[in-house]
Amino acid sequence: MGFKNLLIILTASALLWNCAGSDDSKQTDSQQKEVAARDSVQQKIDSLSKVIRETPREDTLFYQRANYHLMNGDVNNAINDMEIALKLNPDEPDYYLDLAEWELRRGESGIAKNLLEEMHKKFPENVEAMVRLANIYMAVEQYKEARTYLIKASRVEPENAKLYLLSSMIFQEMEDAERAIEDLYNALKYDPDYYDAHIMLGLINARLGKDVAIDHYMNAMRVQPDNPEAVYNLGMYYQENKQYEKAIETYKKGLNNIDSTHQHFLFNLGYILENYRANPDSAVYYYQRVIENYPEDYRAFYRIGQCHEAMGQEKKAMASYEMCLKINPDFDLAYNALSRLSEKYNKQRQ
Repeated sequence: MGFKNLLIILTASALLWNCAGSDDSKQTDSQQKEVAARDSVQQKIDSLSKVIRETPREDTLFYQRANYHLMNGDVNNAINDMEIALKLNPDEPDYYLDLAEWELRRGESGIAKNLLEEMHKKFPENVEAMVRLANIYMAVEQYKEARTYLIKASRVEPENAKLYLLSSMIFQEMEDAERAIEDLYNALKYDPDYYDAHIMLGLINARLGKDVAIDHYMNAMRVQPDNPEAVYNLGMYYQENKQYEKAIETYKKGLNNIDSTHQHFLFNLGYILENYRANPDSAVYYYQRVIENYPEDYRAFYRIGQCHEAMGQEKKAMASYEMCLKINPDFDLAYNALSRLSEKYNKQRQ
C-alpha cells in the first residue's frame, strides 16, 4: 500500500513575436542560471571528491557530498554517500534520519523502516525516529504498531502537542471520533494555537453536526489569518447546514481579505446564489470569475449553462455546455443538457 503522506500559443503577429522573443530571452536567462547552479554544485562535489581521496575516513565529507548529490537530483549517489557516512560514524542520529527519508523518496519504505528501527534501538529516546516509525506504520494501516511508538515518544516528551495530533489521526483512521477528539484537545492543552489541531477538530465536529466546529475554524483563522483553508471550511459548514447568508459572508471575506481569485470561494458563491437564492444572473458573475482565473474548470461552464437556461437564454446555455464538453467530453450532465436543448431547438426549427 502506498503512502498517504506522501503537482504557448504562437502567433504570426509581429508585436507578439517581439514579446515572445523577450520571454524566450528570460527563459534562456533562467535556464542559464539553472545550468550555472548545477555547475557550481558539481564543482563542490568534485572538490569534495578530491578531499575524500586524501581523507577517506572522514564521515562528514561523505555527508556533505551526499547533500550536494541530492541538490543535483542524484538520489542514488546521495544514498551511497550517506551509507558510507553512517558506516564510518554509526553514532550520528541525523545520518539515520536523512538516509531513511531519502530511501522513502525512492519508494524503499521497508529499508527506511529498518533504518529507523535500528536507530531506535541505538537511540531509544530519540522522538523523531519514533514519530517517523509511527508515520510509516500508520501509512500501511498498522495502527497498533504506530500507537506503540507514539506512546513511547510521549513518555520522553509528554508535552509534545504533535504526538497527540498524530495519535488523533490514527483514531480518525480507526473511526474512533471520541478518542480522536480527546487527543486533539490534549494537543491544544500544550499548544493552544496549534493550527492543525483546530482544523481537525473543526472537521470532526462538522461531520458530527456540532456547532463547536465553528469555534475551531475561527481559532484556526485567528492563528493563520492569511490561510484560506479555515475560511473555506467555515463557509462549507454554514453552506452544508443551510446557513446561506453566513456562508456568503464568509466566502466574500475570504475573497476580500485573503485571495480575490480563490476558485472555491468564487464557485460556491455562484452555487449558493444559483440554487438557494434564485439569482442566476449574479451567480453567472461568480462562475465567470472562476473561468477567468481557472479556464479549465468545466464545472463552471456547466453551471453557467444551467443559469442561462433558468433565465430562458437557451442559445447561451448551449454555448456554455459546448465549452464544458470541449474541456471534459465525458461530462454526462453537460452532454445530456446539450442534447436536450439541441433536440428542442431542432423541433422548433421544423
